[in-house]
Amino acid sequence: MLTNVWKSCYASVCQLNFLNERGVCIDSLSGFKVGNYLVTSQQAFCIVNAHKVQISFVESDANTVSASMKIPYAEFTKELRIGVVQDSGHYAIFSIDFPEFKNIPSLTLSEQRSFSIGLSVASLGFASGYSNLSLKSGIIASVFADSNGIRFLQFDGQVAYGNSGSPIVNPNTMGVVGIVSRRSTPASNAYHQLKDIITTNLEELKRTEAIVKFGDIDPIQVLIANQNQLKLLANVIYRHSSTSISQAVMLDGIISFFNNNAVSSFTNNVMDKEYKLYNS
Repeated sequence: MLTNVWKSCYASVCQLNFLNERGVCIDSLSGFKVGNYLVTSQQAFCIVNAHKVQISFVESDANTVSASMKIPYAEFTKELRIGVVQDSGHYAIFSIDFPEFKNIPSLTLSEQRSFSIGLSVASLGFASGYSNLSLKSGIIASVFADSNGIRFLQFDGQVAYGNSGSPIVNPNTMGVVGIVSRRSTPASNAYHQLKDIITTNLEELKRTEAIVKFGDIDPIQVLIANQNQLKLLANVIYRHSSTSISQAVMLDGIISFFNNNAVSSFTNNVMDKEYKLYNS
């Protein structure tokens, strides 16, 4: 069954690498194509210091790139961004109607609204920032809604950095039933808190740099180097750790967007045909 999931879905799943001005990858997400759109995690809207985003799809060997292009991050988030109001919903939708992605197949969004606990599901994504696509299996461990009424599936398959935006697929229908959200675990929250503390410490230290010296040594520079080392260590631990429980946002809002978009496209086509008939 999982082999069929791979054959049906691998070609539609992509990696999004966010590059800084030096071309260094500073964050990574997974995503998938639906029609001429790219669906991924809401995190794609708020990658600090991103200069470009590279979108890559792979062949069935999970490694060979089948289609890829780099897009300026400002264009990606401002001109290609659609379907989300005020960054809500835990998902992001972008227009990727480019020749480079014309032959990339589309996944199907499931209209399923209720799910049995214990249902076997699968996920495809790019874990830990690696460039190889991987398939993971698991079950729906629970279903819940947050304080805003947004519904989630709790998925017990192992996920890591880079898996956010991955599709959760029902192997029985090959339809997407959820999208893996950015990790929200005690360990992940602790990492973000530590990162904020280190950033604050660095800002304070730089204000007092070169004020105090012991001979030729500036103790502030030593402390700054120490904080940067801690920041690097925290990033490495976060990127290479994983969790066996994750949450995937359900498709309520996304289904509405695509249904409305389909109705709008149909209406525009009808109006266009009527206009041409009227003026013929």
